[in-house]
Amino acid sequence: MNRTTQRPKLGGKLPSLKLWSFKSTLDTNRMMPWDNGSAMKRLAACLGLFSLAIFAGDAFAADAALDAGQQATESISMTPIWMVLAGIVSVLAMIIGLKLNAFLALIISALFVSLLVGFQTDADAGTRMNAVVSAFGSSAGGVGIVIAMAAIIGKCMLDSGSADRIVRTAVGITGEKKASLGLMISGFILAVPVFFDTVFYLLVPLARSLHKRTQSHYLRYLMAIATGGAITHTLVPPTPGPLLVSAILGVDIGMMMAVGAAVAIPSAILGLLFSVIVDKKMPVPMRPLGANEDKHEPLAEAQLPSLWSSMLPVVLPVALIGAGTLATTLADKEDRAAIAAADIESFELLSEKFVNASEMSPAGRLVGSSKLTDEQRQTLKTPPTSPEQESLFLAAMNEALLDPDFYDADAFDDVEIPEVSSKLMAADQLRMKPVDRRRMNRALLDSAYPELLAPHRWDTSMRKTANSLGLWSNPNFALLLAALSAILTFKIVRQLSWREVGVDVEESLMSGGVIILITAAGGAFGAMLSATNIADTIQQFFEGREAAGLAILLLAWSISAVLKVAQGSSTVAMIIGAGMMAAILGEQQPPFHLVYVATAVGSGSLMGSWMNDSGFWVFTKMGGLTEGESLRSWTPLLATLSIGGLVTTIILSQVIPMAG
Repeated sequence: MNRTTQRPKLGGKLPSLKLWSFKSTLDTNRMMPWDNGSAMKRLAACLGLFSLAIFAGDAFAADAALDAGQQATESISMTPIWMVLAGIVSVLAMIIGLKLNAFLALIISALFVSLLVGFQTDADAGTRMNAVVSAFGSSAGGVGIVIAMAAIIGKCMLDSGSADRIVRTAVGITGEKKASLGLMISGFILAVPVFFDTVFYLLVPLARSLHKRTQSHYLRYLMAIATGGAITHTLVPPTPGPLLVSAILGVDIGMMMAVGAAVAIPSAILGLLFSVIVDKKMPVPMRPLGANEDKHEPLAEAQLPSLWSSMLPVVLPVALIGAGTLATTLADKEDRAAIAAADIESFELLSEKFVNASEMSPAGRLVGSSKLTDEQRQTLKTPPTSPEQESLFLAAMNEALLDPDFYDADAFDDVEIPEVSSKLMAADQLRMKPVDRRRMNRALLDSAYPELLAPHRWDTSMRKTANSLGLWSNPNFALLLAALSAILTFKIVRQLSWREVGVDVEESLMSGGVIILITAAGGAFGAMLSATNIADTIQQFFEGREAAGLAILLLAWSISAVLKVAQGSSTVAMIIGAGMMAAILGEQQPPFHLVYVATAVGSGSLMGSWMNDSGFWVFTKMGGLTEGESLRSWTPLLATLSIGGLVTTIILSQVIPMAG
């Protein structure tokens, strides 16, 4: 098939700047690399953008260096900016400019950035390659089984008629015109207990089946699912991002859930309206995800499976994961690792221990914690004589137990390290929940001073319930069960042999394997960008800046947004952004509740999602879109949600400040 690309003539009137005005430049993935010589021109344009980015990075880094009291000519502050910009340009040049396969482009760019990091740390090339491999393996391990099971579920639901049955029922209730609203609401609700990527995997078959019925609005359906899932994933606990943000800023989880939902609802409506506009301006065809996706004939109404068996592959994993999330949340709320008055044998002896403690001792590590104020340190050194003073004493101890730097090998040299503490110390400290960090440090303190502290009881009945649901609520296992139910329905409805079913499952896994590779490569690329220490440079840039009133919310949003663009992970952007805002605010009480700072951070983490974000690749590959189509739909959609969340946060902070 011949394809011609219209090029704008030089001179004359410039075309209007629209997100969807880029035509085949971003979309023709099947074009040969040097077709009509256009790839060289696109690559030259990318290099031109790289030059501009270098100037911008130079200015940004120089500003950061001057703010930190350094000379602008030093390379320490400039290096992360340069490396990140080089990584961004390299991946864009290969995917958009050269039309290189996304997996190869991401792996090459990840290795390129990793080698740049190695030049700064004097690490050998082999070590840097291993870093890419490790990050790739970690990303693949996190999404591999989930994507594979989701691919099976999607194909079986489409071929068995399950997706068609659900769509027919939903359209019968809402009507075809409101189908996208139903998908958005489904994503909005399901993403509260379940991760966004899982929700998207489960609902994509419905979008595809709905398009087969309506023969239109495929992109709108995909964006509707993404709208609902993405906004609650970053604003409403108990998903890890907003949960950790609320803990870092000291916001009650119930308050975070209520206000997060209040901010998310208008933002989601705005996102849905934006989806309608993009779908009109840039209609996207529904492409087959596999070579033989449509080999089965459509079923008549009477042959379709029942609604309940059709919904089982979607409802089952959501119910299992949701039950586990609820039980864990309730168990965490008990916070059994927190020190109570009954746990302390003698306040006098414990205070004396704090007074006489050397810096390199367990007691010294606790009383010297950076989490404590000078007033709290003095409180710990003074035996309480009233219930009010006891409460202040306990509050100071429990605050210090949240310090990620509490453990020091020299300070605990003579202390037997409990097994639970060893396991938790080996876990990801950045993403660790406060309740687990307190448990880790409490076990260390119990082991250091058994004569002063009674051992805490962790395994309450609620905790045992949560632990018993650990297997069933694991997303990998829950989706495995869902896949088996989808396969069984498919076999029964189509009256196939197990051999025939196996052929279909194998086809779905082949398409899913490509998605796993690209998603994991995107995760590796994002991890290498993080390895440049770009987060430290951004933190250095914002350090010392004072904010008051609405400027606090703008600063919180900006920090999170910059972190998101730089390293790709919304969760990491939220955690680091919340920590920076906690340090900036200190003892300052803004003229509104801190929950609004939390929602500003969460909203900022949606800004600028592109090729270093695994969510970008989930949306692109599971939806059957090109990279260019996602850059013109997914990326601006999340930017719309981000800005909508910020505006809603600002309005609510003024109308319902809840200060005090």
